[in-house]
Amino acid sequence: MSVLTDKIQEFKINFEKGQLIGIDIGLSSVKMAYLSQPKKNQFRLEKFYKHDLSEAAIIEDEIQKPEEVIEAITSGIAEMGLKKVHIACLGMDGPNTMTKRLQVPDGVDEEVEDNILWESEQYIPFGVDDVEIGFSIIGKIEEEDVVDAIVGAAKTDVVERYMEYLKEANLVAKVVDLNVLALTNIFEHLYEDQLDEISEEGAVIFDFGAQYTTIMVYKNNGPVLTKELNIGGVLVTEEIQRTMGVSYEEAEDLKIHGDDNGNLPEEIIGLIETHIRKIIEELKKVLNFYIAAGSSEQVGYCFVTGGSSQLPGLVQALQDLIDIEVVELNPFDAIEVKGKFSEEELEDVLSSGLVALGLGMRSV
Repeated sequence: MSVLTDKIQEFKINFEKGQLIGIDIGLSSVKMAYLSQPKKNQFRLEKFYKHDLSEAAIIEDEIQKPEEVIEAITSGIAEMGLKKVHIACLGMDGPNTMTKRLQVPDGVDEEVEDNILWESEQYIPFGVDDVEIGFSIIGKIEEEDVVDAIVGAAKTDVVERYMEYLKEANLVAKVVDLNVLALTNIFEHLYEDQLDEISEEGAVIFDFGAQYTTIMVYKNNGPVLTKELNIGGVLVTEEIQRTMGVSYEEAEDLKIHGDDNGNLPEEIIGLIETHIRKIIEELKKVLNFYIAAGSSEQVGYCFVTGGSSQLPGLVQALQDLIDIEVVELNPFDAIEVKGKFSEEELEDVLSSGLVALGLGMRSV
């Protein structure tokens, strides 16, 4: 493609409007989702793509193998058969991001924005001059004359690096969102009819990913707590790899599919049980600190998602911990599916595609 053609393409993208491709770049895989919106507040899944990444493609939020990630995105666009100019909503998570629920004095729009930005600075764990900050107004508390808002921030250099990788795959990120807020979007959509009741009682949502376990407490019409624990399913894969002397890819396959007969070897069962105990101990610390002793006194609902939530025994261990029924978030309860999807593809969406769907709900 010539330089002139590149510039024309970039110019066109700058003015492109419509539904965005949701892109979730995780430690173990890249997930991409394209949704249509046939009616207001209705969504239809048109395309979904998942591409597994090799070992150490991403380490601690740093993309070590950019060419592999770029190729995954390029392949996704081709396989999804998207013909028009490609615009996207990029999801971010990890230690280079921050979310915080704030209440600040009310006023005219400019005053509220200044108050939110000033108040949020004290919670940003990295230099204020080195971040991109956005916020959303949840509501106003009239009797206290304050505005209730959720703030998100991400390190500028990391965002720019990821956006550059997308650009090399002929994709432009028109919106950058935080994964936990994308999860909030789809959760609110799935439980729209029950949201008032859930919001009043409170819900705790767990996203068990490859690198992180994300905890979100949803109450009073939005997240009141978001917490990422640096413990995920990749630790099981690495232990299988080390203990059984197999490659990373073989270890991941054993963890997910078992042996040739579909059974998990005893050694792997033991490793999974040890990992689950570690996760539960970490979750217990967070829940006891942020919620209450006993962990269920301030919430009435519990939901889970994420690929690692499929680890055998994890949901039951979580239910034993919080003494609340644990419900797997099912996007198909509120999102229609269009076109032909294999059973494996639908399972990928169900187990690990919610963040990509939440990102794909965005439009410009």
